[in-house]
Parts: sequence; C-alpha cells; structure tokens
Amino acid sequence: MVANPIFVFTSTTLDELDDIFERYPFWGLPVVDESGILLGVVRQTDVADAWSEQQGRTLLRFGGIAFGEEFRNMPLIERSSKRLSWLFINMGLSTLAASVILGHQETVNRLFVLVFFMPIICNMSGCSGNQAVAVSIRELTLGLIKPEDFWHVWIKELQVGLINGVLLGLSLGLMSWLFWNETATLGMLVGTAFALNTLIAVSLGGLIPLLLRKFKVDPALGAPPILTTLTDMCGFTLVLGFARLAIETGII
Repeated sequence: MVANPIFVFTSTTLDELDDIFERYPFWGLPVVDESGILLGVVRQTDVADAWSEQQGRTLLRFGGIAFGEEFRNMPLIERSSKRLSWLFINMGLSTLAASVILGHQETVNRLFVLVFFMPIICNMSGCSGNQAVAVSIRELTLGLIKPEDFWHVWIKELQVGLINGVLLGLSLGLMSWLFWNETATLGMLVGTAFALNTLIAVSLGGLIPLLLRKFKVDPALGAPPILTTLTDMCGFTLVLGFARLAIETGII
C-alpha cells in the first residue's frame, strides 16, 4: 500500500493538474470526492487534450468567431453567420477610427507623405498592443493576475512600451529621413507619434482584458477590436495633430 498517495479532487483546476503532471512522472491520477471516495482517473493525455481544446476556443474568439466553434464541414450559412456579426461590428469601429482623418483633410493635402506613415504607425502599434493583450489573457487564465491588479499591470506595460516605443520611433524617424529625403522635422514628427502610440497601445492592451473580465465580458473576444479602434484613432490623431502644429508654426 502506498503511503500518502497523490490524488486530485473533482474541483482541481486544469492549471493545477498541469502543474502536478509536470512535477511527477505519472500517466494518471486518482480523482476523489470531498469524502475521499474514488470516482475515477484523470490521465495526462486528458489534461493535454483539455488544454488543446481550451486554446482552440480562445484562438477562435480572438479571431472574431463569436458564437461557438466553426469547422469547414458545417453548413455554409451557419459558418457565414458566425463571422458576419463580428465583422459588421468591426466595420463600424473601423469607420469610427477612419473618421479622424476627415477632420484633417487640409493637413493631409499639405503633407501627403503622411499617408504612407499612418498605416505603419497604427498597424505596428496595434501589434504591440495585441502582444500585451495576449500576455494579460494568459496571466488571467493562469490566475497570475486578477482584474483588480490594474496598477501593477499598467506599470509593467509602461516599462515595456517606453523601451519599445522609443526604439521603434527612432527607427521609423530615421528611415523617413534617410530614404525619403524629407526634412529631419518630418522624421521627428512620425517618430514621436509612433513612440507615443506604441506606449498607449501596450498600456491599453494590458488593461483592456482586465476591464472586460471585471465586467464579465470575454477578453479574447472583446479586446482585439476595442484595442484596434483606439490605437488607430490615437495614431491618426497624433500624426495628423503633430503635422498640423508643425505646418501652422512654420516648422515644415
């Protein structure tokens, strides 16, 4: 008879099971109820399958598949409806973000080269923000952070955003100066806008999943479109706002 056998309860979480199987070379563990009565066995392969299924659902929600799983052997209309609802929402949010440009038509006409830089700044900032979203969702899933850890997450993301924002901003500013034969002022303008938008994006990316979880909304489903809209609006506003200021003051 084995003294002090290792067992798990029906309430043991997937994370706890994964941790036990990492520490001990078992192929399975007995599952007992609160009275210690044996109910069955959970295998290591069961845990791996559960993780795979959970990650698959998260990936679908992150990609905007809002209502359950989708497979290509499903009816065409059902597959289309699973995607369209979220795509229409995204179209509305994208229209809202693009409307910022309409308020700066004169600036765009005066400094048309900005049309080249705006998608770069918004897309790259969005990528930085989505990295922060992924980390927050992962840490929420593992129980490493809670929705109340607002300031802790923000400070951590500010540190990363400051470093990455400065390096990315310097790179884009230098590129605009060297390869487009524009003034150094334009390089400073787009570089500063890029750095600030990256800082904003990673801050929002780290915090939005916490806020959504606090209000019982799935972060994997809600965070990407909200983040994209906000970073696009901020990016357009920063680039065009700085450019307008530079034109009005005669710097450019």
